[in-house]
Amino acid sequence: MESWIPLDARKEQILEAVVADYTATGVPVGSHALALHLASWSAATIRNELATLVEVGYLLQPHTSAGRVPSDRGYRYYVDFLMQEEGLPGGVRRQLEPRLAVMPADIEGILELSAQVLAVAVDALSIVTGPQARRVAVKHLDLVSLDPGHALLILVLDGNLIRQHPMALSRTADQEELSRLAGLLNEELVGLDGAQIEPSQDGEPAHPLRSEVVADIATFLRSVESRQDTLIVHDGVRNLLHQPEFGDVQRLAQVLELVEEERVLGELLAAAFEAQAAGREAGPAGGAPGLRLGSRPGQGGAWQTGRGEPTPPSGRPVTVVIGTESGISQLNGCSLVLTTYRAGEGRGGTVGVLGPTRMPYSQVAPRVRFVADRLGEAVARVLS
Repeated sequence: MESWIPLDARKEQILEAVVADYTATGVPVGSHALALHLASWSAATIRNELATLVEVGYLLQPHTSAGRVPSDRGYRYYVDFLMQEEGLPGGVRRQLEPRLAVMPADIEGILELSAQVLAVAVDALSIVTGPQARRVAVKHLDLVSLDPGHALLILVLDGNLIRQHPMALSRTADQEELSRLAGLLNEELVGLDGAQIEPSQDGEPAHPLRSEVVADIATFLRSVESRQDTLIVHDGVRNLLHQPEFGDVQRLAQVLELVEEERVLGELLAAAFEAQAAGREAGPAGGAPGLRLGSRPGQGGAWQTGRGEPTPPSGRPVTVVIGTESGISQLNGCSLVLTTYRAGEGRGGTVGVLGPTRMPYSQVAPRVRFVADRLGEAVARVLS
């Protein structure tokens, strides 16, 4: 665990003011600008306190003549000890509800819509992972003749996921024969996963191709189960384009390459998911980088009441990964705000936002929670 240098009330107020001002403007914050908001203290007093905050590592001074900006360490102190998480304003809720009220009937469609809505709500890049589950069961299957010696297996799986798989046959079969075999297999295999399907059968097989087709289905299902947690959907790349932190094309390309490549990001998201599920900090998991994760419990902290009829935070924790904490060089200068969703039977995934460390965390967190709640409900309905 990282040790923290405690701050007195005045330094905390100044750090919080620097974070708020820099988040809003993107411009380093000087003592005179802060004096306008912190009228109780002179610019000279504020200047001395700013110097102390730089010395202890909570602020940075990009240039000797410039103002200060929060460091990763300063953002961490703010998120863990100072941030007052806002509830979801009534106006924002009324904008989001209709878009999430009617969800697609398939898992991938739900993920895509949720990512689109969240990206707009937070003006950043949204990331959503598919539900991780221990099993994938058959809901329906078809066999389509490609030529006399080959067939296309079409599987409808839990969550209405559709997967296609070409198969070589040991003997020729026309479409009529394949349709008859598919009918027999639907009666036998619906509701079973790859581990439950038995290729061999006592007695005379109902069809000469039955054993080889069933063995192929079982193998294919197990491969789907092993890959399913890598499903990552993102949206909102355009939102990064107007952020000054990504004005350098090369810098933006590094982040987008990481998102598109998915493997490293998937490991990081999986580590966050496992840590939240276990109620602990995340460490190296499955080759994922070690993470120092801050977590804001939904019932903790203060949330704003009154204006806008805000919705109080739910009990769902939100994890914040700031800058270098991810251990991934491409994410230096970026933050991730993550939470998990649950869809019953041990299933669940991750919903999050990627943006600059100069992010309005108190506004982003309730939006991420809200979308995760609706996403989890929709996925649970499809999987039930």
